[in-house]
Amino acid sequence: MKFFVISGAPNTGKTTAINNVAEWLTSGVITTDIYGKLLPIFLPNTKGKYSDFSIVIISHGKKIIIPSATDDRPWMNKLIEKIKQNPDAEIVITSCRDIDLEREYFLTNLRPYASFLLESPLGKITRKNKERLVAAQKWYKNTLILMHQHILSNNPYNL
Repeated sequence: MKFFVISGAPNTGKTTAINNVAEWLTSGVITTDIYGKLLPIFLPNTKGKYSDFSIVIISHGKKIIIPSATDDRPWMNKLIEKIKQNPDAEIVITSCRDIDLEREYFLTNLRPYASFLLESPLGKITRKNKERLVAAQKWYKNTLILMHQHILSNNPYNL
């Protein structure tokens, strides 16, 4: 399985990035997962937060597993189960914290399933001027999805 992992510290935009990728891959064409369950809405709620999800879809002729969060052991264990249930999946798109026990657990328990693993590291956007912060965050989000689309559209993912 080829893994694409969005990594970073808490509150760097991992879940936002995963939601943006999932929305791009389904883009209104795919409405259910492989089990016939309706896909979640990949938009933030009224508080600006994203809901966690775990889906298996067929996109571009490939079975893809996408859990929005693998930041703790329970979510990582759910991903391992999903991988075991879908051994024919070609791609896993997920996230991982960049440090500490969660990362060690991820590398020890999930890395063995990966024939290829690429990480997209995220960083925090900080600005003293709040107006510049909003502009920087918008630029970051827009640029990030373009970069992820480019990576996933080419070898070895070819989506």
